[in-house]
Amino acid sequence: MTYQVLARKHRPQNFKEVVGQEHVVQALVNGLDNNRLHHAFLFTGTRGVGKTTLARVLAKSLNCLEGVSSEPCGQCTHCLEIQQGDFIDLIEVDAASRTGVDDTRSLLENVSYAPNKGQYKIYLIDEVHMFSKSSFNALLKTLEEPPEHVKFLLATTEPEKLPITVLSRCLQFNLKRLTEKQISDYLADILQRESLEYDEKALQLVARMADGSMRDALSLLDQSLAFGGNKLDYDEVRVMLGTVEQSHVVELLNLILAGDKSGVVEKLDWFHAMSTDYSQLLEEFSRLLHEIALTQSLNKVTGGGAFDVAVLKKLAQQLNEELGQLYYQFVVVGLEQMRTVPDKKISFEMTVIRMLDFSLLPDDERPIRDNNTNNQKSASPQQKESSDANETPVQPNKNQIASQAEQKTEADYINLAELNNDNWPQIFKNLPLKGMVREMARNLMVLENNNNTIIFALDASVESFKKPKLLDKLTQTLAADKQNYQLKFCVQQNVESVARKQADADKQTRQQRQQNKDPVVEALQERFDATIINEKTGH
Repeated sequence: MTYQVLARKHRPQNFKEVVGQEHVVQALVNGLDNNRLHHAFLFTGTRGVGKTTLARVLAKSLNCLEGVSSEPCGQCTHCLEIQQGDFIDLIEVDAASRTGVDDTRSLLENVSYAPNKGQYKIYLIDEVHMFSKSSFNALLKTLEEPPEHVKFLLATTEPEKLPITVLSRCLQFNLKRLTEKQISDYLADILQRESLEYDEKALQLVARMADGSMRDALSLLDQSLAFGGNKLDYDEVRVMLGTVEQSHVVELLNLILAGDKSGVVEKLDWFHAMSTDYSQLLEEFSRLLHEIALTQSLNKVTGGGAFDVAVLKKLAQQLNEELGQLYYQFVVVGLEQMRTVPDKKISFEMTVIRMLDFSLLPDDERPIRDNNTNNQKSASPQQKESSDANETPVQPNKNQIASQAEQKTEADYINLAELNNDNWPQIFKNLPLKGMVREMARNLMVLENNNNTIIFALDASVESFKKPKLLDKLTQTLAADKQNYQLKFCVQQNVESVARKQADADKQTRQQRQQNKDPVVEALQERFDATIINEKTGH
């Protein structure tokens, strides 16, 4: 017996079997049950979501021998002929191959004749947007006032290409893209009916690659079963589709967070050797960052995209929230650039380089890097001299690095007993702060310093910087705990902060420049009758 593909074998034969289009099914069922039948229906939506299927089920409901009903019997000759595509009163037309006005006229010549067998003569026109302008004009009058025995069922993926005159004559139903869960559940039901073994992760992968289309999912399922010998295995499906195991995406993110450039280079070489689809790889990266963001901000662990929940929770603790948002923007930009650059590999690698080079976190909050350059930076002067003498780089272990960093901190900390608002600008200038922590400190002033307590005032205009992580980072940098000092922070208006002092100094400099006129500027003023525009006010 000839093999019948799953997309045809398991096509829904009644409204109850239709997946994910409840809003359309309910309207059609109520119309059939209450005898409120329009003469023209338009089904729109992306490929493979059920437009033609719903049209055929509706045709079956209209011409079932048991009468018009939302539940056709499926056993009578009319139902079976419609199911097999042999019903004489169901005229299916592919508009893509019959675009001319002559084709449309010949199609409508028989509209006035009564049905041969059924109660209604039904015209199912697929991809109706392919009709020419003349064809639409020829169709308009008949579409508006057809004989009582005629129903028009139109389907299209591009309703915006239809003339408004056609849209106004039809009941329009917009079919939704199917979710991954709806697709995977339906595929699981089919595999159970077919008594075939399957892997849940493989089903999720097929559903994700189908991109909202049930027909695409069924075609991929057919291909996967042929590839796996009537068995759906995750690894085999992944190899067939050319996708990358999620663990490799997680590994790449861990290498980026660790700042391990040599490890990143090796991973990039591996991706290239495996002929990876870089678009899919970046899409997987975006899914991973999305799941991490959901875990961090909403405390919602979905495990979507087949990522392990435990891995997501661990990454959510390791990845700074602001840095995660920045990474996601890099990925989005990378995907956008892939549409314009000739080599997608370039866009992917540039995205990874951005992640390595642009970070909101200070260097000492990043995990310790194990490459030779950073090890030499962390080593003591004695180790460097020994290394130069022996012409062999010394690579201390992580415990030695931590010990040396702690000794350096104890030796170089600022004497908080001498800290006041006068010397705070100079002290701030030399602090090893970066990013948001430095910007917060730039807007601080020292209000009080006595009894081993320092009170800082933060300018109210940047109150959003008053975050526990940033405050703790400043406390660690000033080595307050090692000096038995307590730092307190409050918010005030018009704080004499470093930022305010710098702004005042810049203003004074501009005023002095205006007072000490440049000879060239004076000459320009005289020649062109020009005036000097104030940089701030524009006057």
